[in-house]
Amino acid sequence: PVAKKWKYIVVHHSASPSGSADAFDYFHRVKRGWEGGLGYHFVIGNGHGSGDGQVEVGHRWLYQSHGAHAGQVEYNQYGIGICLVGNFQEDYPSPQQMANLVALIRELQQLCNIPSENVILHRHIRDTECPGRNFPYYEVLAQLLR
Repeated sequence: PVAKKWKYIVVHHSASPSGSADAFDYFHRVKRGWEGGLGYHFVIGNGHGSGDGQVEVGHRWLYQSHGAHAGQVEYNQYGIGICLVGNFQEDYPSPQQMANLVALIRELQQLCNIPSENVILHRHIRDTECPGRNFPYYEVLAQLLR
């Protein structure tokens, strides 16, 4: 059951060619020194480190705890962080990543009553390119629940 009042869904890319929830957890915990480890609630693989389109559920979602992904308190506290593996400044998300992202967002929208206007990109709240210039945001929005 969802114990927290989530208000946003924030989409990220890993800005790396490969990765997985475990790899990012290690990076966040060991390299960044974040006690809570993996900053995202979900990671969607690209076939390099985890399956193409594989949705990995992070412990922050399982425990309904705040994220460490947005760089802003409001969006970390009330935003569900979803990271797609890949660098979308250079590449594009795979069709499987996109299909599973849309399915996941729709499920979260229903579960948490999050309107489409609150499905945002990391760059909407912070000075960053994330999730990259090749991320098809409007394609995603067009498929979300109204």
